[in-house]
Amino acid sequence: MKKLAVYVVVITIGVLLSFPMVSGIKLKEAYLQRIGAMPKQPGVMLFSESYDRGWFRSSAVTRVELDLEQWLGAAEYTSEPINILVRSDFYHGPVLLTDLGLRFGLGYGSLSLSGSDVAGVEQALSEWMQAAPLTVRTLINLDQSAHTEITIAAYEADHGDDHIRFGGINASLITDANLTKFDGSMRVNASSVLTTGYVMDVAESSGSMSYQGKNPYTMVGETVFSFPSVSITGKEVSTVIQGLNLNSGTQLNQGKLDYFQTIEVDSVESPLPITSGRWHLEFTGLSPAGLEAWSDFSLQLQELSQAGQLPLDEAGEPELPPELEAKMEQIMQELLQPGLGFSQRLDVQALGTGHSAEMALSFVGLPGTTPLSQVEDPMQYLQAFKGDLDVELDEQSILQSPLADSLMPFVQQGLLMPQDGKLVMQVRLADGILLLNGSPVPIDALLQSAMAPETESDMEAETELAQ
Repeated sequence: MKKLAVYVVVITIGVLLSFPMVSGIKLKEAYLQRIGAMPKQPGVMLFSESYDRGWFRSSAVTRVELDLEQWLGAAEYTSEPINILVRSDFYHGPVLLTDLGLRFGLGYGSLSLSGSDVAGVEQALSEWMQAAPLTVRTLINLDQSAHTEITIAAYEADHGDDHIRFGGINASLITDANLTKFDGSMRVNASSVLTTGYVMDVAESSGSMSYQGKNPYTMVGETVFSFPSVSITGKEVSTVIQGLNLNSGTQLNQGKLDYFQTIEVDSVESPLPITSGRWHLEFTGLSPAGLEAWSDFSLQLQELSQAGQLPLDEAGEPELPPELEAKMEQIMQELLQPGLGFSQRLDVQALGTGHSAEMALSFVGLPGTTPLSQVEDPMQYLQAFKGDLDVELDEQSILQSPLADSLMPFVQQGLLMPQDGKLVMQVRLADGILLLNGSPVPIDALLQSAMAPETESDMEAETELAQ
């Protein structure tokens, strides 16, 4: 009986001790899977350098290679790629004591950064880390989802007459095992900047996001961020913004991607006569496949151009060979489909009342089945688009303001017309015809004049004006 009890205790201890080892194996699988599932983007490469698994803890090193020229799309960054080492140290589950309390999961650990192979990077990171310590804690759950907490501590910096007081950042990110769902939140504590010219104060701000999708081109969700108060005080000018709210996101509609962005200001106190405002932007009917193809095509062109593999035209400029022109035409046909649209609207409270401007442009396609690539007359392109522009200004407040002298010429020319107490402008584009306040605009003559080759007399006239 005693032997049986001893066997039971030994087996129980053995099973309990095996749990961290099993968790460590699953933790490694989850880590490598997440590295492989990271969204691909130009100029960013991830390499798993090492993964050391022990019984109770593991450590991993991943190298992030940043090619700034490709990543930022800026030709001025032509230096060697920057390598950043991301080191992760995990304690194995299933029972974990975390900063979030007692949790069950595959592992819990921390993350640290350092530079590699590029002079100055490690030093710069070390100095920044010393000034603003970065803490990253990640809990890998049993289902391989992850909960990450990020903290940047508050710090103060003084450089002569310049003083920075940064309140710190707290952020949280929850992701699923396949990196197809992201939920996050962030809080930026109150901060300030004091210089000889101005003082800027930013109250505690916060935001959140929630997205899901298999790749960046089908990712749908929303991001919101709110600044309760931002004030800038100078020697002569002071501006206080209350309730600055930012909102952006994407959604899928019948297989097409719609993107929206909104900026709202609840209250403004400044020398300008504007007291509040709202701006809204939308892109609708975007083809996810077309966006992905265009991104890949742009990266291909960038690589060919950098390698000097594109042919040159008579002026010595790179040009597309026939096969790439055909590929670009195919991508444009995928993007330019009926339903593609762009719109924006601006509403402001100014001079004691409201004013607005709204614009919408949509692609409706050419009559029949004629593809854009077969259009010879540029004027026919207008038939493929439908557009509207509406501007409404309060007439009384405008005419009684300092803006009256600037806007009256537009009224006299018929660009703005009085209507029901408003100064309005209405522009319509449909079936290749452009109307301004109900009157046709000879856009064909204007375009033909703009596209006509410059004559010798035109060049002589420009020379005389320049002199």
